[in-house]
Amino acid sequence: MNDEVFEIPPSNSLDLHHFKPKEVKVLIDEFIWSCQQAGILEAEIIHGKGVGNLRELSHAVLKKHEKVKSFQLGGAGNSQNWGKTSFVLID
Repeated sequence: MNDEVFEIPPSNSLDLHHFKPKEVKVLIDEFIWSCQQAGILEAEIIHGKGVGNLRELSHAVLKKHEKVKSFQLGGAGNSQNWGKTSFVLID
């Protein structure tokens, strides 16, 4: 195994398509932390449309997270895109 660490530029989008449901909470917590560190206050989680498991898990994590001000299915002004959830962090 390679212990080398690579720095990834900050992004306002997290795509959960390649992750297992048991990894979602940690991923979202880390994503929110990285958004805060980069000064990103509005971001999105792409969970896909499917049967809704990743969407429900994502919403449960966002609902309980102390740094999340609000979240909504779809993007700002576009609630019809139910494959992603957008959220706003507390400043």
